[in-house]
Amino acid sequence: MTRLMAVEFFKLRKRMMTWILAMLMVGLVILLYSVFWSVSGHVTTFGEEAQFTGEDLRRALFLQTSVPFSLQVVASFGTIFAMILAAGAVGSEYSWGTVRLMATAASGRVRLIAAKLLVVCGLVAAGALLAVAVGLIYSSIITVTNGGSDFNFVTPSFIREQAESFGRTLFVMAPYVTLAFATAAIGRSTLAGVGAGIGIAFVEPLIGGLMRLAGNPWKEIPNYLINANSNVILLQNKLPDVVRFGPRARDLAESHVNGTPEAMFILAIYSVVFVALAFLVYRRRDITA
Repeated sequence: MTRLMAVEFFKLRKRMMTWILAMLMVGLVILLYSVFWSVSGHVTTFGEEAQFTGEDLRRALFLQTSVPFSLQVVASFGTIFAMILAAGAVGSEYSWGTVRLMATAASGRVRLIAAKLLVVCGLVAAGALLAVAVGLIYSSIITVTNGGSDFNFVTPSFIREQAESFGRTLFVMAPYVTLAFATAAIGRSTLAGVGAGIGIAFVEPLIGGLMRLAGNPWKEIPNYLINANSNVILLQNKLPDVVRFGPRARDLAESHVNGTPEAMFILAIYSVVFVALAFLVYRRRDITA
């Protein structure tokens, strides 16, 4: 496994796509910080019934909330990049024609695809950590130059909260990443994995909203899909509503969504099923055809 993981890491590290995705992630964090900071200086009030002020937005961009804000960017946009990376890691072997060589040279197909998945997960975590680091640096500059904080908030409990937020973000990304990975393996194509992953990520919230409007028996179905349960878990990340992209606590309460333990269980089931499908198909497929 160690040698297989080293090979997979070498391949992904040398691919231009990996570095382009990392640069896009960094650029998005910087862009959103810059845009929000500019908005905070030009807009007096905004939001429903003018419930937020420019000063509220400015305070939300200071260092104290930089980690959950960066992780929100990762969960919203980085998930798409992670799906592209996961689909490319397994689907490109078919388009390059190297799948036969790798499968016959490896000590087992299950070990080979497991090595691919582990390396992808490691790179996704590293990308999320990179986005957090960029957010911390940018927010530190904003905080120091504008006198936003004296850094007394940095306590052991605060650091633990940020680590938990990091773990939650990676957890809600897992079903989408494993879905793209499994679909690429089953469809023998990077495009199949990317298309399925992005399609689910964008279409599911729309279909779920229509189901809730349709009433019984449809309105309960979205509670067992990926998006609604991801929102429940991400809501646990302590982030001011003024910079929160997804639904707020009140919106989720009105939808009668699952609790956090139930949401975590459902997402874990999705991830396990997608991984099992990928392993099963890859192990039994005739790659010589």
